Amino acid sequence: MRTLLVGNTGYITNKFVEEAFPESLVMVMGDTNIRKNRKKNLFVRPFVKNEKELEDIFSTYDFEQIIYFSNYLTFHGETRGEAEMLRKILQLCREKRNMRIVYLTGPERLYDVPTGKTLLVSEMENLCREYAKLYKITVKIIRSPYLYSEQYEKDFLNTVFREISAEQKITFQEDESQRMFFMSMQDLAELMYKIFDNWDEDEEILNIADGFDHCFKDLGGKLTELCPHLKVSYARYSIMENMLKDDKIIRYKYGWFPKISILEELPELYEHYQERNNIKEGRLDSLKHIISKHKAAVRAAEFAAFFILFELLNGIAGNQAQFKMIDLRLIFVVLFGSTYGINYGIAAAVAESLSLIRAFETEGSSWYVLFYEPSNWIPFIFYFAVGAICGYIRMKNKDNVQFIKEENNLLQEKFLFTREMYQETIEDKNLYKKQILGSKDSFGKIFDITRKLDVIQPQELYIETIRVLEDVLENKTFGLYTLNRENGYGRLETASAQVQGNYPNSIKLSEYSAAMEELENGNVWANREFLENYPMYMAGVRKNGELVMLICIQQASREQMSLYFLNLFKILSGLVETSLLRALEYQKAVEYRQYVKGTHILKTEYFEERLKVQHDMREQKLASYVLLKVEYSEMSLKEADEILRSKVRENDVWGISESKELYLMLVQTDKEALPNILARLKQAGLVCRQIDEELTGNNRTGENK
Repeated sequence: MRTLLVGNTGYITNKFVEEAFPESLVMVMGDTNIRKNRKKNLFVRPFVKNEKELEDIFSTYDFEQIIYFSNYLTFHGETRGEAEMLRKILQLCREKRNMRIVYLTGPERLYDVPTGKTLLVSEMENLCREYAKLYKITVKIIRSPYLYSEQYEKDFLNTVFREISAEQKITFQEDESQRMFFMSMQDLAELMYKIFDNWDEDEEILNIADGFDHCFKDLGGKLTELCPHLKVSYARYSIMENMLKDDKIIRYKYGWFPKISILEELPELYEHYQERNNIKEGRLDSLKHIISKHKAAVRAAEFAAFFILFELLNGIAGNQAQFKMIDLRLIFVVLFGSTYGINYGIAAAVAESLSLIRAFETEGSSWYVLFYEPSNWIPFIFYFAVGAICGYIRMKNKDNVQFIKEENNLLQEKFLFTREMYQETIEDKNLYKKQILGSKDSFGKIFDITRKLDVIQPQELYIETIRVLEDVLENKTFGLYTLNRENGYGRLETASAQVQGNYPNSIKLSEYSAAMEELENGNVWANREFLENYPMYMAGVRKNGELVMLICIQQASREQMSLYFLNLFKILSGLVETSLLRALEYQKAVEYRQYVKGTHILKTEYFEERLKVQHDMREQKLASYVLLKVEYSEMSLKEADEILRSKVRENDVWGISESKELYLMLVQTDKEALPNILARLKQAGLVCRQIDEELTGNNRTGENK
């Protein structure tokens, strides 16, 4: 699945993505602290405001499911731009009928007291429902308690921690008895997994109720435990907002309820916040932090300090010859105008004008003489002109630098996006090439399967069938049964090495009535109800409309209980059926050449061939057998054949050597069952003894030649 997480994404963590979407390609689009991890199919990028570029991203990734994190999930957060961003996302989903969309919003609609936010949230929900009806897409609306995070700067909890670290006091806007509604991201990840895992096409509004009954007094008390010197205060007059009663739909439908309280996680979150922000910093770092936090005050102090310094220099050095040609007041104006911009340039001009007026008064000239004599205006005009010009140049250069930085960042983003698309295109090209050449369901693979199954010996076909099924379906628990509908039994021909001994040698077809109707109709039966003593899958091979073989899969993983796997198994069973029927037709055509005339005794060369195949199957741990030498001195060969036909199974084989010695091969028989078989044959007049198992097929039948 390809998943898009968009909107108020600052709460998303790597752990949330891994738990909520363990098998998905995930893109997080928005403000977030997580980083891209291509190995884990995790991609991160800022939200794209350009609709054409956003459309290109949707077209490239072809998302199948989307979660929109509303701004209303942040307690006391900003809500601007929500409607426009949500509209853009819904607009791009209009042509995708199978798209899964979840709009995750805050709890305002669950309050029993209407507020301004309640009306705004209602409009957002109506927008989702209208788009769903208009474009036939499925949107589920989830009203969640507020989220919290110590690392998301816009979050309420992060703001609380900052105020504690800076001022050792905190003032809540709520009354101490007011209830608070917060939910852990870990609980949310579990809920998202269950919702998408049990997705249906019904439009729903799901309400996540508060399950902990905490108030802000509890939060303040917990913070005081973490910081003993903290001073906590509350607003005296706040509207009590209580959540409506729990409808318990989520609990019953998805088996989920919140388990983690914010108060339980608070100590760990505060510790992480301190580690991340390096609270135990040095004096120099503290000074830098104070300066960066109070820039305006620091600049005002610099202005005052430098003004005093220049006044002292002007008083000390003003009468010296080398400073007669230098106007220190003009230098002060140029300095602050060039450094801090036009506002400080004008302020410096004002300060130095007052300083010049004071200097004239010290020399005995009154201020009205300065005012009425135009020639005295020249230095004042220069101060203001220089301050304004230097400030303007500074401001213009700053704007140019900022513009170039923004343009550079935009170009860099486009370059990174283009490079990412290029890399993914190359990866997709290589992936599709491998799939075309080696995919288990490609035309090339199907041709290879057909070639492997093109054998005329049924026993050899059993070996190739097991190999092909194990390779293509990536399962090692296959079993093949040949059926005799007259006696209602199936005989095990071969099974995967991994499950040798787990399949019974014989099965009674009446015990599999739950599957037989489906198999008779030519379909694959899947054990979706997990019936006891049934394999997970069964497929039939039919001849002239009648079942002659069963292909079973004893065990299957969760991924293999899918429609794709079932269809692939059905296709392969059809290929096996075609090859088996061809082999049986060939065997029937040459049957007269294989058997001694008037009997079911295989001639020497055909029995040796069958024995060699069976021996290969045992070497590969696909089957077992026992080879017996039959003594029939007191009866004819035909009489011995009649006894064997009545006393052994239809898939057992017997043949004769060139020296007229009779051999019996008991297929899928072990040493535990052998004494009963020998006793039954002896009672019928046939004395049998087991041949050395280490001999090859040729040596066994030819040992007495």
